[in-house]
Amino acid sequence: MTGKVSQVDLLAKTLDAAGLRHRAISSNIANINTPGYRRVEVAFEDDLAAQLQGGGSADIGQVRPRVVELPGGALRADGNDVSLEQEMTDLSKNTLLYTTAAQLLATRLAIHRSSVS
Repeated sequence: MTGKVSQVDLLAKTLDAAGLRHRAISSNIANINTPGYRRVEVAFEDDLAAQLQGGGSADIGQVRPRVVELPGGALRADGNDVSLEQEMTDLSKNTLLYTTAAQLLATRLAIHRSSVS
């Protein structure tokens, strides 16, 4: 899609990213006691912002959420850098994002349906 960015497409992409982020957080929590495990996060918002600020025609279809391993966290003696407190905070934020995007998408689709009727 080029030109005007559809709110429905933007919300759908946000839901895709939130779903992938939930799986990444779940993986981090599941591996909290795995020696040498490095936590992962989902990169999406910065890529989306760069595409939207690119000027002219934005093609958000090219923006895909991706799982990345971030260097640097505080390592424990076993080489693991997962913090349960951080993961639970991230999970709460992500749940709020997903719920809000889903509600907005449902509202937007209801408006489209009513305008067609």
